Amino acid sequence: MFVSVGCSLFADNPTEITRHKGGSVLFPCSCSDLHTKPQRFTWESDRTGRLTEVLNDEHYRDRHQLFNHISPANLSLFISDLREEDQGVYRCSTEKDHRDIRLYVKGCELVKTGVERVTVFTGESVVLPCVCTDLQDKPKSVKWEFSLPAIGIRHFQEIYPEQTGRHRNRVKLVSNNAPGNLSLLISDLTEEDQGLYRCSVQDDSRDVRLSVKVGRREPSQPPQSKTTNSPPASSSTTLEQDKQQTHSSLPPGGRCGEDVITEGHQDCEGKPEDRTEPDRVTFCTK
Repeated sequence: MFVSVGCSLFADNPTEITRHKGGSVLFPCSCSDLHTKPQRFTWESDRTGRLTEVLNDEHYRDRHQLFNHISPANLSLFISDLREEDQGVYRCSTEKDHRDIRLYVKGCELVKTGVERVTVFTGESVVLPCVCTDLQDKPKSVKWEFSLPAIGIRHFQEIYPEQTGRHRNRVKLVSNNAPGNLSLLISDLTEEDQGLYRCSVQDDSRDVRLSVKVGRREPSQPPQSKTTNSPPASSSTTLEQDKQQTHSSLPPGGRCGEDVITEGHQDCEGKPEDRTEPDRVTFCTK
C-alpha cells in the first residue's frame, strides 16, 4: 500500500493579483489536505530580478504575516503597506510542489483629458491641474517640465522639483491633504511663462498648454440686485394716473383725500361698512 507523504498544494488559486500602493495583499497557499503539515515551505519573490526569500528579507520587515501557527496546512502570506517595488512574482513552495502568483502594485494613474488649455493674464497666478485617478495614491516621484511654444519643437526643461530659469522660486505644488493632487501653482505670471507644461509620474504623464495675455482681466459683472417685495414701477405710475382721474372728475370746490388703508370706514351717507380685509379707499367731499 502506497501512502503519500508531504503537502501537495491546493491548485485553485489566482495567478494574478492587483492592489494599490499603500494597501495590503493576501497570497493564498494551502495544502490540499488540510490535515497535512508540510515538512518545509518557503515564500520567494523575484522583485530584485531573481528569486529571493521573502521571510528573511529586510525589505519586508514588519510588513509580512503567516498563519501556519493557527492552521499548519495554511501557508498563506499577508503583506501590508504595499510599495511599488513589491510588484513581481511570489512563489509558495513545499517539499513536493509550488505555486506562482504575480502581484501588480498600482501607483498613481493620472486623469487624462487630452491637452488641457488654460488662459490667464500677466501678473496673475495659475494652478495647472494634475491629479491621480485615486487621490489617495501617492506617486513615488513627480516632475513638472516646461517647453516653449515653438512650432514643431518640444524641448522640455524641468521646473519642479528642481526649479530652474525663470520659474525659480515661483512654482510649488498645491498644498492639501490629498497625496494624489500634483497640481502646480505658478505665481506672478509673465508672457515668457506661456508654453507647454508636462506633469510626469513614473511611466505616466499629461500636458497642459498655458496662454498668458498682456493686460488685466476685465472686472466681473456686478451681482444681480436682490428680489424685494416692493411693487413694480408700473404700479406707482398707475396709482398717480388714478389720482389724477379722481381729481378731474370732482365738481368745482370738491377735494379728494389721500388713499388710506382702513379696517372699516363710513360710506358717503355716514353708515359704517363691514369689511373683513383691509382695503385701499378714497374719500371725497363736495
